[in-house]
Amino acid sequence: MAKIKLISICELIEQENGSPKYKFFIPSYQRGYKWRETDVEHLIEDICEIDENDLSDYCLQPVVVTRKDKMSNEYILVDGQQRLTTIWLILNMAKYPLYEIEYESRDKSNNYLQKLNKGMLDEVKYETCDTYYFNQANNAIKRHESKFGKFINNLKKNVKIIWYELDNPEDGPAHFERLNNAKISLTNAELVKAYIMTNTDSTSIERMACEWDEMEYKLQNDEFFLFLVKADSDYFKEYNRIELLLDLYCGTDREKDEQHTFNEIVRIHKEDKSTREIWNEIQAVFNRMMCWYNDKYLYNLIGYLIENKSINELHDIWRLNREHKALADFKETIRKRVIETIPPDDEIRKMEYKDGRTKNVLLLFNILCSLAVDKNKEYTFNDKFHFDLYKKEDWDKEHIHATASESLKKKVEWILWMKGLEIDSQMLEEKIDKEKLEKYMCYVREAKDTDDNLKNVSATLSNLKPEEFKEMYNDIITLIEGDLSGHDNVDQNSIGNIVLLNANINRSAAYRVSPFSTKRRIIMDRVKSGSFVPLGTQNVFMKVYTPMPGHFYKWEKDNAYDGNKKSDREYYIDAIINTLNRLKQHGCRE
Repeated sequence: MAKIKLISICELIEQENGSPKYKFFIPSYQRGYKWRETDVEHLIEDICEIDENDLSDYCLQPVVVTRKDKMSNEYILVDGQQRLTTIWLILNMAKYPLYEIEYESRDKSNNYLQKLNKGMLDEVKYETCDTYYFNQANNAIKRHESKFGKFINNLKKNVKIIWYELDNPEDGPAHFERLNNAKISLTNAELVKAYIMTNTDSTSIERMACEWDEMEYKLQNDEFFLFLVKADSDYFKEYNRIELLLDLYCGTDREKDEQHTFNEIVRIHKEDKSTREIWNEIQAVFNRMMCWYNDKYLYNLIGYLIENKSINELHDIWRLNREHKALADFKETIRKRVIETIPPDDEIRKMEYKDGRTKNVLLLFNILCSLAVDKNKEYTFNDKFHFDLYKKEDWDKEHIHATASESLKKKVEWILWMKGLEIDSQMLEEKIDKEKLEKYMCYVREAKDTDDNLKNVSATLSNLKPEEFKEMYNDIITLIEGDLSGHDNVDQNSIGNIVLLNANINRSAAYRVSPFSTKRRIIMDRVKSGSFVPLGTQNVFMKVYTPMPGHFYKWEKDNAYDGNKKSDREYYIDAIINTLNRLKQHGCRE
């Protein structure tokens, strides 16, 4: 098990009998020294800017080491070469006592540092990549000689190193590969785990380790974890998920301090609580998240709020949870918070595709489609929305009614469009002359007979010209969907013509310009196959919101075929508003 602690930089530079207390060996599997002048300057300036009255520690990034010999202070430096080498170069120029650095199998680098230490480097020879960057760093350091006093004073007083020591030297290459080749550093979770375990009595370590592993395992369940985070969250990474709990516990602002969570855990331990108490409270955070997950009401509404708002929404919800002792009060607060996100009815009716609120309105509508009111006029959800699939499959807003034919520019898209057509030739005979209809139906038959991989396309389709396809498209779509010229941008982009749709479907040009009947068949095929389709989207293509649908081959924009003279679009908008308003009418049960 790795050991972790905070050590003062002074511990590395103190002398014992005139010899360095610490000696670091940089193994051959590590890359060379690569810090640029700007990197060196930033380190000097950051340490010099520490307020001398600030009693808090300034923690450098973790240094990962393993002992070369259990009886000495000689260490193999697994990670942290750039920082420790830069500090060595600064202290050397400031004539301050040093630790030692030695490179394995890089004699020219060792020779450079030895001569530099003894003041014997008369001329610069760029014999290796290391020596080139050593010299660049020295140039930057020389420009900051006036700051040496402030730098060393702060270095001795405030600067700490997160010391991460591996038990087994053989683990070094594997850790280095993960930390460097994968371009990631030690996470807060790894640092916190090591700190808690190494500051806990031996009788509790095994139990705590098992509890940590069990928690991490449960966090890998996407259905649980992804209702708590946005799809673009850093926490989405599998190795990083437990940090969500740690950050909630500490109230972390990750943007200001990458090590804030670890530093906060250390502070709490030193000032207030045992590591066992800290761990129990972290577990309590996890258990509360599980309670939300198992409660359909909280799961659906909290999941919506997190997706609807900023990445810090979960921190706000966690704060509200701690303020409300009674579960019913907390649920009521969440309900009101969701209601605050719902635009007024008249604004929803005017909403268009480009309105940034449209997707959130459709998301909440789809979530609330499974909301029911019981006999006591209290809310209950019949189902849990699949936030995991919604985020992983990238669902977005898309038009219901067909768009213009100019979107289909490739012949393969023409064929896909024709393959998906479901048309009645008798219906077409009323509007299209016999010769033209026969030609169109021939194209459609040839397209449907084409393999799914679209190879071996028939001569008929191969010879189809753009102007011929455009004429066919306009004739058929006009007959099925109505006059395209009557669909102005406002009508076409109205929320009454928009649903949530899987990105893999709606990015297909052939789908976007397909008639309603084709889109409906594709959606129903997904439903029949067990694929995730939000309930509101299903209902639209089933025309659930139209009381007496006379057909399923187009999405009406004009007065429809029932006595109320309302279009499919108008009924759909009414359904969106009525569904959202249901949340405002009743409280929730505990």
